[in-house]
Amino acid sequence: MVVRKQTSIKVDPQAWESAKAIFKEYNLSLSDAINIFLNRVRLEGGMPFEIKLPSHQLKKALKEAEEMQGTTHESVESLMDDLKS
Repeated sequence: MVVRKQTSIKVDPQAWESAKAIFKEYNLSLSDAINIFLNRVRLEGGMPFEIKLPSHQLKKALKEAEEMQGTTHESVESLMDDLKS
């Protein structure tokens, strides 16, 4: 029997709930899904998907949106959150 390691992580609550609903459709618990992710990282020797920095065009659009709203954003996600509200 494999002994499982218990951990505690801090996550975005909205992402957590959305992911939990999707995993439920696959009949997966969050622990199952996290273990799948960790094993894919191990097998591939890195992230199992491509991670890119924002393009020059996206950075420009972000700056223009900030100027129009009179706000600043540290990420695309924070801009999207503001646009949703």
